[in-house]
Amino acid sequence: MKATLNYKQSIVFNTVFNPDMTIKKDCPSEIAYFGAFRCGKSMVMMMIAYHIVTQYPKTNYLFCRATYPELKDSVIPQFLELYPPAIYGYEYKSDARVANFKNGSTINYRAFDRDTKILSNEYAAATLCQGEEIPEALFLMILGRLSGDSLPKPLLFVEGNPADSWCKERYVDNKPDHILFVEGTTFDNQSNLPENYIENLKLNYPPDYIDRYLYGGWNRTSDRVYTALMDHHIIPPITRQSYYYTMICMDHGTINDTSLVWMCKDESDNVYIFDEWHKKQAQLHEIVEASKRHGILPIVADYSMKAGDTRHISFWDDLKSHGLRLIEAKKDKAANILMVNQGFYINKLYIFNHLHYVIQQHKRYQYKRAGLSDTEDRKEEVVKKDDHSVDAVQYGYRHIKEIKVKNPSAKWALVNDGPTLDDYVKGRA
Repeated sequence: MKATLNYKQSIVFNTVFNPDMTIKKDCPSEIAYFGAFRCGKSMVMMMIAYHIVTQYPKTNYLFCRATYPELKDSVIPQFLELYPPAIYGYEYKSDARVANFKNGSTINYRAFDRDTKILSNEYAAATLCQGEEIPEALFLMILGRLSGDSLPKPLLFVEGNPADSWCKERYVDNKPDHILFVEGTTFDNQSNLPENYIENLKLNYPPDYIDRYLYGGWNRTSDRVYTALMDHHIIPPITRQSYYYTMICMDHGTINDTSLVWMCKDESDNVYIFDEWHKKQAQLHEIVEASKRHGILPIVADYSMKAGDTRHISFWDDLKSHGLRLIEAKKDKAANILMVNQGFYINKLYIFNHLHYVIQQHKRYQYKRAGLSDTEDRKEEVVKKDDHSVDAVQYGYRHIKEIKVKNPSAKWALVNDGPTLDDYVKGRA
């Protein structure tokens, strides 16, 4: 195969091999190549794997990704396209996901979510694809499985995209001296990309994604939804005044948690989340009892509860029959997320520090990670897991933001609208 490597690919490849394709004596034992989409990191890692196993007989090589669908649909087809078995003289067994070479070397394609015996084998070298998706504990275990005498030294190669994970800590923040770390941008590989590929990314990707997946930046690498939520938004409880507007927001779950969140708003438009209750598979009487903890308050809730059951009576109607004051929530997910994030950003939304359930769910609320396809829909979607209080707060904050609160003492404020001395002097009175 004849290939023209870009500059960053050349750095990685030439760090490993001498001109005769033997491994250099000073080759680092660990090489990490991270960067933007289509910067060429996957291709050069596959080239390195192929040349190692063909140059060094009886080498047991691991090519690994976190999940099986991506391994099956992306990694393996890409390698077979780059090095077709019929042309390069090796045999690929699809049932075992193993490439067998004539010199006794093998490349084992494995996924952590399916192949439980990965960590029971020994490998002379390994490549971890999309390292940011692999838990750090498994990464460290792979390090411990690298051994064997087919190579001058065990070698580990890791490639991926910038992400707020152990990879950032290991390779960017605290890189050990024995590691070669190379960063790439999409522009590095522009000559090998379709026309307008970069322009299309710029047009279709939000700023966070452009920074990470076009420029390979690490400054905006969080998959967190509420990036504006900071430590100063988590505060000790304050005294709530009787004139504050106080309400409950509710996310009902039939199998998962039902979450009740209490919030209030003061005359300065500050909103405080001050109490919470949750229970898995909560029964009607439990929800009714919990909702009265701070008196009979308006409850903003998901209107999907209006769907009738086999009795043709909805859970919404059941709650109302017990005296609960229900208000339909507005369920525009993108708008609600933006509004809550803005509340944190402008320092108008706070959470009392004893509400661990609410705090943890908000901190862990994440977007689904972007895929590698050129044509993927760029609509951001959240991970629907452990988000019950998150949904409740979205419903509640959307509602309470429109509420105006007045301090009753304001009507007693002294107001002097009479003429001043300056008015008399200047002839205005």
